[in-house]
Amino acid sequence: MRALSCLCLLLGSLLWLPPAPAANPASEEFAVPLQATPTSARAKPRGSERARTIKDDMTGEPALRARTAQGAIAAAIGQRTAGCRMIRFKKGFGWVATGKARYPVTENPVATRRTRQEARFSAFLDARARLAGCLQDLAPEARQHIAEHLKTDDAIRLALINLAANEQERQQQALKILARGFVTYSNEEDVADHAIYVNLVATPKTALRLTRPAAAGIETVALKEGLRQLLAEIEARLIPPVGNRLIVVNATGELALVGYAVNPIGTHPEPAAQEKLCADAAKIATARATEALMGLVTGDDATWIASLDEVSQAEIRGAASGYDDSEPSVRRFAQIRELAMSGIKDAAGLQALREGRLPPEATVKQFVGEDSVAVAVVYTPSVKKPESVPAAQPPAPEPTGGNPPTPVDNR
Repeated sequence: MRALSCLCLLLGSLLWLPPAPAANPASEEFAVPLQATPTSARAKPRGSERARTIKDDMTGEPALRARTAQGAIAAAIGQRTAGCRMIRFKKGFGWVATGKARYPVTENPVATRRTRQEARFSAFLDARARLAGCLQDLAPEARQHIAEHLKTDDAIRLALINLAANEQERQQQALKILARGFVTYSNEEDVADHAIYVNLVATPKTALRLTRPAAAGIETVALKEGLRQLLAEIEARLIPPVGNRLIVVNATGELALVGYAVNPIGTHPEPAAQEKLCADAAKIATARATEALMGLVTGDDATWIASLDEVSQAEIRGAASGYDDSEPSVRRFAQIRELAMSGIKDAAGLQALREGRLPPEATVKQFVGEDSVAVAVVYTPSVKKPESVPAAQPPAPEPTGGNPPTPVDNR
């Protein structure tokens, strides 16, 4: 038990963000359509508010201002163009990045479905790159203002102390925390133009609650928040064909290991044969997601990646783009992974995965769409919380001299 307590303390000191105090989740700052259920409810939000373009005092650049974050986001997305736009609402601020990718339509329906899936993921990567780029391209004065604003939060201030050695590095790391602390807000398809749009939103609040310090890592203040965001991205097919992710909660030591995959469904005019194609696609996606999960457990991603085609391997490399192994956050998360995995090394479920078996506590989630099946295999090991030790009672005071007190006889 003492070892578990030490593990939680080490995780808290190594993570990108230290344990954050209770705060309103990003969903209270604005609703996230991508996380809405059922899928049919994931339409483009329509803002009834009026938004106007202003010159922002902090950055000196144009920004869309509205009364609420939802209104400002809706105004940015409503422009329906790829790019990155600053938003202002009440006392808050943030950025909306929109990525776009087009897909060709061919006479082969299976090929078209594959290119549509590639476009979804490409649009996500485009939005992510635009968000990082627009923050990095800010003027030095603006970057300093943003870093100073972020440092007013104790959690980010302490994170910057751990990740940077001087003021210039602190500014760089502050912008990276913000750029990687985004919520995948929504995705849309323009069927007539054969184009996919993906919208990301980053604010200081979203960065505090969920951030991505490494390509295959998510740090969050609540396990359900990290899982909800990741599963929404998997269901929306904003993922490479196969992958895995480690989700960690710094305050508790909780973690979830996720393997995921998406596989296209073939087409057949006979209903029975079509059902068989759908079932086969689900089996393939489940097998690949399981292999990716096992790779996460063993630390051997090379084996399952080598079995994929070149296009799939290129998309997996694209998922890791923007991250450098020499980055402070990447190095730190590598330590986190080692500590977290060592803390559950004797778990029966982990042993089963090492042996190539799914443990009973693993859950398989399937998202069947019109043209593909996405699968997430989630393993959440049990992490015992450290038992609290009762405070020791102070010893009775020693007599300081004089005659001892006379006993009282209550008879």
